[in-house]
Amino acid sequence: MIQCPVCSHQNDDFALKCASCSSFIQDRIPNLDFFATLSLLIERPKEAFKKIILAEHKNYVLLLALFFGISAAFALFWAAKFGNEFENILPLIIGAFSAGIVLAIPFFLILAVLIFGTFKIFGGKGNFINTYAVVGWSLFPLALSVFFILPIELATVGLYFFSSNPSGYDYKPEVYSVLIGLDTLCIVWALLLLGLGLSIAQRRSFLLSLILSSAVVAIVCWGIFYGFHVIYY
Repeated sequence: MIQCPVCSHQNDDFALKCASCSSFIQDRIPNLDFFATLSLLIERPKEAFKKIILAEHKNYVLLLALFFGISAAFALFWAAKFGNEFENILPLIIGAFSAGIVLAIPFFLILAVLIFGTFKIFGGKGNFINTYAVVGWSLFPLALSVFFILPIELATVGLYFFSSNPSGYDYKPEVYSVLIGLDTLCIVWALLLLGLGLSIAQRRSFLLSLILSSAVVAIVCWGIFYGFHVIYY
């Protein structure tokens, strides 16, 4: 709770104006600065999420959702061993980027809606806009994966990274293991940020928020993989 310096009324942590006297009790945040917010998420994630929730415009969320879509598409092609269907890496890259860009926004919105609905069932107190913003900004480790890890995977392991005969592990076991480990760390980081951000936005415990959000993400990812498998195979 925030105490109004004028009338001493106790206000909600995310209130900009005092509910009693209408005095401003914290600074307005019209827009989010992209790189400053990313830096804050790394250094002080609780403070960053509070700033994201307070921001009047939840900008850059859809941009981060695009990277989520691209990352998810490449992960899907890896899980399905889709490299077995190609003779070189270029068509796979084009296909994964195209699928990721086209499907990113719909699947991101579905994910945000499902997370919001799940938290409402379990007594969450946040609104959809704040949930949508927290989910989007929590995905930034996946953007880092697309920018820094994916190019190394494509350059060093190539088509074998997405194949089963031979697999990336058979081709370059040490390199493949390190790259998979880095991808896994990015996913875990994103889930921890998601749990933390939702615990702040929804006023629930971190553990409950982590469990609920991870469960929804797992269900959505399984649904995407199952749908792809049914359509393609």
